[in-house]
Amino acid sequence: MVWWAVAPLYPRSRVQDKTSGIDRVAAQEALRVAAAAEALTARTVKDILDLYILNHIEQELKPGQAREERKRQLLRYLGPHFTRRIDDVSRADIQKIIDTKQAEGKVVMANRLRAAIAAFTLWSYNRGHSAKDVSSAVQKAGKETARTRTPSLDEVREIWAATFKLGNLWGPFFRLCILTGQRSRSDILSVKWSWVDFEKSRYEIPNPKNGRAHIVHLCDAALAELVNLKNLQLACAEECSMMSQEKLAGSTFVFSTTGRTAASGVSKAKGRLDSELRVQRGKNGNAEAFELWVLHDLRRSQATALAEAGFDEGVVDRIQNHVAGGSRASAVAAVYNKAQKLPERARALNAWGEMVLGRWGDVVSVRGVA
Repeated sequence: MVWWAVAPLYPRSRVQDKTSGIDRVAAQEALRVAAAAEALTARTVKDILDLYILNHIEQELKPGQAREERKRQLLRYLGPHFTRRIDDVSRADIQKIIDTKQAEGKVVMANRLRAAIAAFTLWSYNRGHSAKDVSSAVQKAGKETARTRTPSLDEVREIWAATFKLGNLWGPFFRLCILTGQRSRSDILSVKWSWVDFEKSRYEIPNPKNGRAHIVHLCDAALAELVNLKNLQLACAEECSMMSQEKLAGSTFVFSTTGRTAASGVSKAKGRLDSELRVQRGKNGNAEAFELWVLHDLRRSQATALAEAGFDEGVVDRIQNHVAGGSRASAVAAVYNKAQKLPERARALNAWGEMVLGRWGDVVSVRGVA
């Protein structure tokens, strides 16, 4: 067979490459892989963060306030680095974010930022979007000090009285925070009407912080708040426009201004409540400032008051839907003991409602609670 008969089987370029010891196909593939790798590392922090939010935060984290806060933190504090290549961001850059927040006296916030950013950079490294985990050696802001502020029963009553100056949305919100002892945003602000059982005087949180459905008893005062809110939404307050009436009449949420989503603006409303507390104390001739407090402190007030009144600690734990942990006796027992103690919880919450309203005597007896 002559050479030109087989030539079509071996393109000239490939024959030349073989004679020179170079495989152009392999070389072109290597160039393609290198270009793809370069394009990957050339993506900016914003590019990778968008992927992280879409593929991890939105898919893996439970919907709610915590998830939205995580997105907000990352978008805000990594914002100055958005246009940089992700591998150009250094450990010092991340440490500066943490140290700046610590310098503001916000140690807890600084550590939360570190955790959020570290989770993002580790994800980026594990997925091959970056050559290193830049946050792996970033230092914590410092030791966090657990809050111990426990408003006294008298202070709780002051807060209760001040809520009546906050209107038909935030007043009931704060009062239900007090009466139920539940987490303010995830378990109160996000409550839907479908969770509420008026006949049984309770509502059920389908997916709370610990992931286990949780039943909350409604004392008479709490039930009255919800009945009033329902009536207000159906009829709408006189000052509402016709558009607001239509939106709120079919609202899914107990606390809503749009009818489509839960209300927002807790921090601003808390500021108004604090202002009202100052005014209230001034009118009562009390020159002492109301000690700084946060909504979560109300849970501690409830737990303390009920324990002092003689209610079982396990009942109080179940009311507040605590996860067993540490050295608490319930840490092991919770694995086996699934009793919900609903009647005992109802009695305790009824008693707490009476305490808040000032109907509870100085000398208490658990056996006498209805």
